[in-house]
Amino acid sequence: MQTARLTITGMDHEGCADLLNDLLQAVDGVETVCVSLARSDATVQFDESVASHERLLNAVQQAGFIGEMAQAAAGIPCTGACGHCQRM
Repeated sequence: MQTARLTITGMDHEGCADLLNDLLQAVDGVETVCVSLARSDATVQFDESVASHERLLNAVQQAGFIGEMAQAAAGIPCTGACGHCQRM
């Protein structure tokens, strides 16, 4: 399992965060997603044998936002503070 943090440009309300959360959660291999409107980022825990950084960034683009991989988030679990976490 790997954890990635993506910086997101273009979110301006909770509906954006909800949409992005749903699209990232739909990527095969993604286990947890936490999108933070306040921090303009997303923390995603995923199975690297199924999902990839490229697939995560494609989901961000599909939602109409600009995404970039942030610094490595290894060992930094999502705290759930954004209220958007979904666990399978």
